[in-house]
Amino acid sequence: MTHDVAVITINYNSSDFTISCVHNLIAKTDPNFNYHIVIVDNNSTQDEYDKLDKVRHIDNVTIVSSKINSGFAAGNIYGIQFVSAKYYIFLNNDCLTQNDCITILYDFCEKTPNTALCSPQLYTDNKQPVPCFDYFPEIISKFLGKGIFRITRGKAYYPRKKIPTAPIKVEVLSGSQLFVNSEVFNKIGGFDTIFFLYCEEEDLALRIHKEGYDIYLVPAAHNWHLGGGSTEKSFSIQKEFIISYLYLYRKHYGFFKTQLLKLLLLLRYTKKSIKNPANLQIILFIITGAHPKNSLRHQQPISE
Repeated sequence: MTHDVAVITINYNSSDFTISCVHNLIAKTDPNFNYHIVIVDNNSTQDEYDKLDKVRHIDNVTIVSSKINSGFAAGNIYGIQFVSAKYYIFLNNDCLTQNDCITILYDFCEKTPNTALCSPQLYTDNKQPVPCFDYFPEIISKFLGKGIFRITRGKAYYPRKKIPTAPIKVEVLSGSQLFVNSEVFNKIGGFDTIFFLYCEEEDLALRIHKEGYDIYLVPAAHNWHLGGGSTEKSFSIQKEFIISYLYLYRKHYGFFKTQLLKLLLLLRYTKKSIKNPANLQIILFIITGAHPKNSLRHQQPISE
């Protein structure tokens, strides 16, 4: 059966978030709308996986299990293999929709030709809107600040801190909530699975943009991102971000700009190491290449 929208969400030892997310989606979405939810369990502990039984009985929910934690990109690619839909929404399990986001975004895409990717407006837990779009991570902005986009973008520039009241074209959307045309997504090869935890949204947006499609923030749809559902901050996580960021730069911006980014990162972590010498390990990591072979993806055990 082909659905209008398939919701893909990743569960990794955060089943309470996932269960709340599913119940929230069902409560907020028009019951007559043709959608399906796929939960991809990324090799959680048995106790965490068993918790998902609380939503397993729901008709429009499918739970699939991976024997390895394959990360965000590969986990979502795995999930779409179990459903057919005109649109996918890749939704973090620590998100709670505040209104019928699915049908709002679906209707917007159906009425707005050439839209390949869109997203709701994000809100805090006390219902305050927060910036949830960005500009492509060009090297000039890393040295001069994002204010440079006022000049380079001209009339297309929209301040990140100004919350729109109508849909606006943007460059990069928050990766916690990506509503994407499945035909375009499949055409460009979906997520790049070399990314494990970070920068998937920038990479996807850059490839969509290069294909000539539009990306929108749709403020009529409201979403609340709790944050921190699966990932705890650590030096390993910082290293993972650096791996992804440098890979993104090598892929889209070339050798010279990647070296400039490395220089900038070294300067930043050198400054941090004055207060916290433990940051010296990050500096050494960058100097030695921060290669994808050091990604956490290669340290994930495979379950029996």
